[in-house]
Amino acid sequence: MSQALAVSLAELPDSELLTQARHGIGEALVILFQRHHGPLLRYARSVVRSRSDAEDLTAEALLRMMLALKAGKGPTTNTPAYLRTTVRRLAAEHGGDNARLVSVGLAFAEAERDEAGRPGARDQPTDHEALLDLAFRSLAPRWRQVLWMSEVLGYRPHEIATALAIAPAAASALLWRARRALRFRFEELRPAAPVSG
Repeated sequence: MSQALAVSLAELPDSELLTQARHGIGEALVILFQRHHGPLLRYARSVVRSRSDAEDLTAEALLRMMLALKAGKGPTTNTPAYLRTTVRRLAAEHGGDNARLVSVGLAFAEAERDEAGRPGARDQPTDHEALLDLAFRSLAPRWRQVLWMSEVLGYRPHEIATALAIAPAAASALLWRARRALRFRFEELRPAAPVSG
């Protein structure tokens, strides 16, 4: 690519770059990436808690847009809005739903006990359950996702690997780290056991 072509592409508005990218001009994709990476990362940081999750969401959103453009699809105008929508959807897929499902799951279990008329039905979760819920919610979205898939849905590591499109060894390592982080966070939140004496 000549220097003159790079300068002229950099001066084009997004709509023209999107058209160029659809026609297979890779330099247009590079310019779109450079133009939108910083602002999109700042937006992703407002959506998720950790910087690493924001970086993952940003990279995934930009990658999806580039793949869509190469396939002749994707945005035609307003690239920032398209990318922000993609980040929000990815955040919901990878974490937001799982955090809400835990609360719903605990409430559903309580409702089942009440309907069955079993003794011991209660209105509030025990301290142990509340701490576990808090520990779970404080984990990174990816860790919540693999724990949910493993412990609630009963997925085995190779099934998690398939669902997340990662290697089975990576899924096992991710699950091990998530369990370890949950255990550590739960122990951190749990009050010290009373000393008998």
